[in-house]
Amino acid sequence: MLSSKKLRSLQPYIRIIEANKGKTIGNICQNIFNYNHSHFKKGASGLIIENLLGLKNNNSPLADLKDLKVEIKVLPLMLHNLKVKEPTQIKMINFLEIAKETWETSKLRDKIETIFWIVYGVPRDSKTKKNLSQDNYILLDWFIDVPNDEKQFIFKKDWRLIQKYIVEGKGDKLSCSMGEYIEPKTKGKNNKDLTSAPDGTGGIIQVRRRAFYFKKNYTNNNVVKEIDLSLI
Repeated sequence: MLSSKKLRSLQPYIRIIEANKGKTIGNICQNIFNYNHSHFKKGASGLIIENLLGLKNNNSPLADLKDLKVEIKVLPLMLHNLKVKEPTQIKMINFLEIAKETWETSKLRDKIETIFWIVYGVPRDSKTKKNLSQDNYILLDWFIDVPNDEKQFIFKKDWRLIQKYIVEGKGDKLSCSMGEYIEPKTKGKNNKDLTSAPDGTGGIIQVRRRAFYFKKNYTNNNVVKEIDLSLI
């Protein structure tokens, strides 16, 4: 259930999104930075929307509105099939820290207690079947996601499976095929981008960096179905 305190804290963000629904990322970028830019780097659309809300991009393990445990996530939706473009990163995996946590004390649990989703549309060229440039992406809608007990149970199951691998020294065996709603994806420049993890016998090994992600299965079935698509 969404508390009135959380709802009040989100009202300023809701007003900003409502005022900009239907605008392209190019329009929004021009309004924020006062210049046109049609060749954004990967992920720039999400950063521009965060700037629109006055948020600073960070890799904090805590929720964006940490005192209220509210996380703000930007979600790209493919307009030709109404499916999400990609899994959504939640936070980096700290292998040594997670090995010592319980689900009840985990930073991941706090991070996904309440999620304020902001959805933008990714149009495709009907002839080439390729996505248009990011300046053509369209801000669509928002959704406040308060996962119920059933979803939280699945989050917990997924997290425990990932933790089990980490504790047993199998950090490098984690795969994005794992989990029903949450997956552990590799993260980093290449296979030499390593971090410390338990070896299962009290020692330390080096493994590929990874992050927790919401699987597309979760966002397609629990977020996309809740948003207003009338702007398409």
